[in-house]
Amino acid sequence: MVNYRQFLIDRLGYFRTKAKLSCRELSLMLGFSEGYITKFEKGAFSIPAEVLLEAISICGTTPEEFFSTNISNFAEHKELNSQYDKLSPESKQNILDIMKNLK
Repeated sequence: MVNYRQFLIDRLGYFRTKAKLSCRELSLMLGFSEGYITKFEKGAFSIPAEVLLEAISICGTTPEEFFSTNISNFAEHKELNSQYDKLSPESKQNILDIMKNLK
């Protein structure tokens, strides 16, 4: 079973660190006491969705990237999807056929 709470804690810690923000800094930027994010990251409580979304934005990412299953390849996958979306239906099918034959 997936532990969604731990997922949120881990992801926020990852993006907070990537943004070079301490728990204290992020807490204050969110308008809370210094220890707010530290307590969240230690599992002391859950944070409201609105606060999480604001934290995601402050950390310089998007909900789409934050919740992505593979954050290490997120930018590459986003670019591939963007280019794919621009193709005609016939070209999309050609790409899918080529990909199925690659192994």
